[in-house]
Amino acid sequence: MPLLPSCALPLAGASLAVPGPVPRATSPRDPLDRARARLATRLLSAAGRDGLLRAPCDSRLLESALALRLLTVTGVDADAQERLTRRLKTALDEGAPDPLQEAAARAALGEYVDGPAALTRLLGGFDHFTAGRKRLMFQTVLAELGAHPFPELPAPGAVFAAHGQQRWLVTEMAALKVLYAYGTGAPRLVGADDWRALAPSSRPGPPPYGNHLARILALLALRRHPRHAAAVRARARELRDGLREDGGLPFITGMDVFATATGGLALAGAGAPAHSLRALAAALAERRNPDGGWGFDRGVAQSDVDDTAYCVEFLRAVAPGRFGSEVAAGARYLLDRQGGDGGFPTFERGTVSEVAITAAAVNALAPDPAHRRAVEAAVGFVAARQEAAGPFERSWSLNESNALFRTVLAYDSFRAAAPGHPAGTAVARARERAVARLVDTQNADGGWGHLPSDPSDPISTAYALIAVARTPASPPARGAAERAVRHLLERQRPDGGFVSRPDQAGPRPLAYHVPLLTDVCVLLGLNHARAWCGAPAAR
Repeated sequence: MPLLPSCALPLAGASLAVPGPVPRATSPRDPLDRARARLATRLLSAAGRDGLLRAPCDSRLLESALALRLLTVTGVDADAQERLTRRLKTALDEGAPDPLQEAAARAALGEYVDGPAALTRLLGGFDHFTAGRKRLMFQTVLAELGAHPFPELPAPGAVFAAHGQQRWLVTEMAALKVLYAYGTGAPRLVGADDWRALAPSSRPGPPPYGNHLARILALLALRRHPRHAAAVRARARELRDGLREDGGLPFITGMDVFATATGGLALAGAGAPAHSLRALAAALAERRNPDGGWGFDRGVAQSDVDDTAYCVEFLRAVAPGRFGSEVAAGARYLLDRQGGDGGFPTFERGTVSEVAITAAAVNALAPDPAHRRAVEAAVGFVAARQEAAGPFERSWSLNESNALFRTVLAYDSFRAAAPGHPAGTAVARARERAVARLVDTQNADGGWGHLPSDPSDPISTAYALIAVARTPASPPARGAAERAVRHLLERQRPDGGFVSRPDQAGPRPLAYHVPLLTDVCVLLGLNHARAWCGAPAAR
């Protein structure tokens, strides 16, 4: 019988799943351990028949508005139109999450909207490398809904290009180009390559890349091509299959792969049964894409660095001997995407490197000595970027504490993998700055919000807790961790779970919500608190 490939073991004290020192024995009545046990039980109960944790995405106004637009212009499924209409009206009565989605919802309902003002309020403080593309996207979407004039573009044939970008973005930009061209009376701008990019969205089955937004935009564009008219109407009728119980449509199908990887790490840190962890790992291994990476949900063929890094870390933590080939393939996928600056993008090599994504790659690669040079370059990128711009990046998460906990863990991984390295002093300084930022911005109630002075929420608090709990030698950090634990324990619901405001962003900066991730993140935070700080101090 041939030997299975093996891989390096997790680094002691630097794994998200195995946080550090073995905790001292505690009483089964300890509130922290009770909270962790209830959370672990809740997560294990979320496993589906295929072994992955079920992590559906809540409905959102933008996709619901565009779905209503598609059903209206194609004239199909009056019942689904009514469900979407009720969802939009109810959400508007309750308060829209941002100006853009309010404008989209009202426009889809036929109400007057000042779209330009809404867009200005949304993007006025949005400082991100994608800001220009997002403005173009949202202008075009609101124009399709009748809430904004189509933008005046000096080179409309070029601004919608997305060469070298992730596949769902190529689809979105091709769709926006078609909507712009036909909306401005310039269909000649559309070429055969644009129609080819959109064609997969006309096929039966789940939306390509698990992205409802990209598919609806593609269908709205494809309705302009006579050859696709029948397929567009057929796919429009199938929209009802994607509606949530509240009648709305979500941004994406779900995040079952991402939730299984991160949830598996949380369950491993909580001491879940080995057979349960192996079942989760086996289900993940089966979902690996041919390029060696993983996407965020089942059936998503577009791999990304973030999901791949977490999958590699979980498989390494659970059974490095059994899943050695999958870990090696995932590592190759990651290394192939590292940029010349040492950083990692979310999707395709050659696109912009991001701090939080790079930190995730470091945590996945650091245990293997063969990847030492790549890890050194990546940590150098993170430290330099934080030195230049501050350690407060917000990426696919809406809060500071996400990138901060990831970078703290990456610094710890680097120091564990390369003790005595010449860069150790700079890394220690960057780590100290990151932790100090969290300590300084903790709210009076013991929690953290998306940004300093924002109300506390469980996800932001859990992220921050991972970082401050890993610094028990610092009295301020240890005190912050103890206050954070008390804050979270006071907010656990009778069913063992937690409720939080949305944390994920896409298209950035629009929020979307996958409720199961709240429980995953809180369990990760509480695991680190137990391992590094012991039981919470009494009041």
